[in-house]
Amino acid sequence: MAWECAECHTREGADEVFVDAVCHHCGKPLCHHDRVSVVDDAFGEEDRQVAVHCKECKQRHHPRATALEGAR
Repeated sequence: MAWECAECHTREGADEVFVDAVCHHCGKPLCHHDRVSVVDDAFGEEDRQVAVHCKECKQRHHPRATALEGAR
């Protein structure tokens, strides 16, 4: 069974799509085209980590955070 991206609904293998992340908040499976990486302050100031989000959770939980380029 191939994974399917919850955002674009493309199955792995089609058009070189790989579902290789899950949203930090809701757990949706995401392909490299549809995930948004941000520095997440939930880990504390001393240990700031990059976390992957779907577009909806990025807006809901981190509306002012800037998406990191190249961190997909």
